[in-house]
Amino acid sequence: MNIQDIISRRISVRTFEPEPASSGDLEAVRIAGEQAEALTETKMQFHLLTDAQMGKEIKGIIGDYGKTIHAPHYIVLASREREGYLTDAGFRFEQMVLDATARGLGTCWVGLMFKESSLRTALWLDGSWRIIVLSPIGRPREKSLTNRMLRTLAGSKGRKPIDQLFFWQRHGEMLPASVASDQSLMQVLESTRWAPSWMNRQPWRFMLLKQEILVYKIKQQDREGKDYHRLDCGIAMCHLHLTAKDLGIKGRWELGSFEIPGVSGAEPIGKYVLENKVL
Repeated sequence: MNIQDIISRRISVRTFEPEPASSGDLEAVRIAGEQAEALTETKMQFHLLTDAQMGKEIKGIIGDYGKTIHAPHYIVLASREREGYLTDAGFRFEQMVLDATARGLGTCWVGLMFKESSLRTALWLDGSWRIIVLSPIGRPREKSLTNRMLRTLAGSKGRKPIDQLFFWQRHGEMLPASVASDQSLMQVLESTRWAPSWMNRQPWRFMLLKQEILVYKIKQQDREGKDYHRLDCGIAMCHLHLTAKDLGIKGRWELGSFEIPGVSGAEPIGKYVLENKVL
């Protein structure tokens, strides 16, 4: 199964079979997170929690939204704070999510619906660690009405088309025919388009240049001191990077600032430097 197949199979799962997944699969997923490619040198930890170990605490920590989630396990991402850590957290955690998908396990990003301080205490972490995101993990309950309803509420089937997300050299400019006819490149963009984001807001935009792909965000969203739209950008960057690599397109992400022609108020996140391809 290639990365595009895995991305197309990934959905947000909120109801799970009560029987636990195999300990081998769960530990392999956690290790996939620990060993994921990174955008920064930020220290991050992936904690695997079983229902028997943390069930009552987790249900209280997730909050109202968590009432719809019944999972035998959870994976929690804790991170130190440094420049670019939220974008990097999204980049790494999505690699773990896709590894879980490839193993037939269901996941669901939960970034806002828990009290960070309570969960940090439950994990015996000091105040230098931030709890960025968690996910329930387990075997999806087949044809669950809850899964279908909440995917509809989250707008998971209403993603924006490519021409509203990817531009040529200037915000709002459509891709030229020479670029739009590049099959490999369009597969990369399509996989990126399917990246999950909070409430499916898709706050990220990409600008294609001759040898770079810029990513920037156009919306603000901050809770508990964390700009979760930066996390969303990291998820999309993960999809782009993994799909490009799978198709033989070599490149590397660099975080930093740059000019964004054609739009005001947008925030630069990073650029993907193409090493063996000119657009």
